[in-house]
Amino acid sequence: MNFSLQNQIAHLAQLLNQKHYGKVIQSVDGLLDTNQSNDILHHLKALALKNLGEHRPAIESFKLCLAIKRDQVEVLNNLGNTYKIDEQFEQAVDCYQQALTLKPNFTEAKRNLALVYQQQGKFTQALTLFQEITSTNPNDVSALTSIANITKEQGEYQQAITLYKNVIQIQPTYVNALHNLGLTYKLLEDHQSALACFKHAQQYAPNIAEIDFSLANTYFEINQYPLAEQSYWSAINKKPLYVEAHSTLNEFYWQLGKQNEFGKSYDLVLQKIKNAPELSASYIEQLFSAGADEKAQAILAKTPNIALNDKLMAIQAKVLIIQQDFSGAIDAFKQSLALRFEVNVALDYIELLIKQAEYNHALEVIQQVELVQPFHQLNIAFKSLCWRLLGDERYHWLVDYNRFIQPYELPTPKGYQNLAEFLARLESTLLGMHDKVHEPLKQTLKNGTQTPGRLLHKPVSVIQQLKGSLEQVVSQFVASLPDDNTHPLLKRKSSQTKFSGSWSVKLKPNGFHVNHVHPDGWLSSAFYIKLPNFQSYPQENQYAGAIKFGESGIQLGEREVVERIIQPEAGQLVLFPSYVWHGTYAFNGDRDDFRVTSPFDVVPVGE
Repeated sequence: MNFSLQNQIAHLAQLLNQKHYGKVIQSVDGLLDTNQSNDILHHLKALALKNLGEHRPAIESFKLCLAIKRDQVEVLNNLGNTYKIDEQFEQAVDCYQQALTLKPNFTEAKRNLALVYQQQGKFTQALTLFQEITSTNPNDVSALTSIANITKEQGEYQQAITLYKNVIQIQPTYVNALHNLGLTYKLLEDHQSALACFKHAQQYAPNIAEIDFSLANTYFEINQYPLAEQSYWSAINKKPLYVEAHSTLNEFYWQLGKQNEFGKSYDLVLQKIKNAPELSASYIEQLFSAGADEKAQAILAKTPNIALNDKLMAIQAKVLIIQQDFSGAIDAFKQSLALRFEVNVALDYIELLIKQAEYNHALEVIQQVELVQPFHQLNIAFKSLCWRLLGDERYHWLVDYNRFIQPYELPTPKGYQNLAEFLARLESTLLGMHDKVHEPLKQTLKNGTQTPGRLLHKPVSVIQQLKGSLEQVVSQFVASLPDDNTHPLLKRKSSQTKFSGSWSVKLKPNGFHVNHVHPDGWLSSAFYIKLPNFQSYPQENQYAGAIKFGESGIQLGEREVVERIIQPEAGQLVLFPSYVWHGTYAFNGDRDDFRVTSPFDVVPVGE
């Protein structure tokens, strides 16, 4: 390497540290004309591209660097990090393992490999690696926090709290542990402790937008709406391309009926940053969810480089469906999935294929999703639909409507003379939580409201009494299930379960749930707390207010079938596999009538 090139590379490294990524790429490209075999130039370009979010070109530059000089552990680690960001997990694992083969004590590669395993849900492998790190360095607060994070993800919240506190004793200013301790308290519905942690973390790291976002979500759950709004905007001001903060803020406006504010944050940022494909995609998706199809299509039409972004191509497919260009939509979905295989996009593609009666093609894509998420309940629901429409007998094996769907009466908690007395107290408590104007944007209920947070984790005595009685019924139902390691429901059978999601729904007259499944559950239920007297008001359907099973949510017309209907009663819950299509019939009633339920999802402990 000549001295002049050495100086230029040193200057480029300095520019990279100063975050002048565009200048680095431009300069490197000029130097590569005569120095194509210089591995350091390719590495610098790759790092600049990665920091700009150009992950695919960055990967190619890392590969060029390694093709020139193979055994570079830092480059392998950086390439693995880029694959990880791009959710190409198997490739990331391969890079980290290569680096560790070359340098077994390379802590950062070991840490990054553990983080990928954690992201994949391979907690045992991740814990082993983190524990190897802490055996060498017992005060490695990053690894110790990661161990606490895994403990939290496994639902061991009290143990996680202890582990986070141990980290904070070692390093009181370690923001990652403080923030995640707050998130754990929030999961336990201990909002005041959560707020204290977030505020403490904010003192040490005032510029981290994620802390503002967590504060906002907590304020929202405890109905402190002005503080929530302020914190959402604070997060966006600190990180203008923070997609989740934008989408949650606008969900906040939607549920509170502030339609004039809906979309404002997106508009302000996109006026300043013209090329922000991820943010544009999020905005367009929310507009579609809010029924503003024309505005959504107008924004998509003005968005540059659609064909280069998987999310935008998936949205393009949806627009083509609206325009009834189904072959064009199929091509757009294929292009999106070729850029990146995203499960949610694949599921939208499967839905289109089923609507087009391409059942065998749909089953091929279903199989691809199974490789990534074998227990995704919507994917299993689509499989059941394809099997039914193909006349495949496995449909009845997969969805046994008589055996797998069971109604129960809730056991009366101790301290109450009868179930009616308990329901009255529970109803009064829940109605105090239903203070929103609209249902959430992407939920299945229509003309009603839904409580935020995790209902069954709230430290309220009547809700904890409900939880105890529900646990009794769930245990009884699970014990009644047969054993079958080949069946998607039964192979997950476990005597130890936990509530993964729980909420309350208040439906008004003409309210109903569209047909749906619960994508992240194993078993699901709706517990009925308050029902209007359907006979006291003229009904359009003899099944008004009933729950129905079997009819899909993708509107197949004459191809749809309702397999079972249950007319619920107050105090009753119906348990069923989360992948079974279900919905409710709307009911008519006086303006003051309403129906209150408490749906929930259950998953096996340890998953």
